Amino acid sequence: MAENLTQMRAAVIEKSINIEWLMNATISQHYFGQVKISFLSEFLYDEYCSFALKRRVLLKVCPELKGRFESDLGRINTIRNYFAHCGQQIVEGADPNGPARAPDPKDFTKAIDFAALYKEFGELEKAVLDQLFATFKGKGGQYQ
Repeated sequence: MAENLTQMRAAVIEKSINIEWLMNATISQHYFGQVKISFLSEFLYDEYCSFALKRRVLLKVCPELKGRFESDLGRINTIRNYFAHCGQQIVEGADPNGPARAPDPKDFTKAIDFAALYKEFGELEKAVLDQLFATFKGKGGQYQ
């Protein structure tokens, strides 16, 4: 599972980066009528400009995205955070080689089902990307 988990983790994080890039491009397109690299690099890519802030700005400048898209985007970020920040295996019981699990931070008595989260992410990602692309293009953005 470790190799598979590593591959799933890499895929979820890479795809999350792509979603966030499209959010950034849409915000820049809204304010400047183009994707301005200086705005991206100086503001949106700053380490203190969080995903949550970008999501709030995106929803303010694109209120049509509120509702289902908003909740799907939030869920995608939650899943991304599970893959990025969780996964340390613990062994319960006296046998140090006994069965291990990654505890869920919301309920430590349960294990994280990374395979189910990966599947859910894949189902949500396409709809979110499609809506983001449509919104970006609707603001005059071009993708080549």
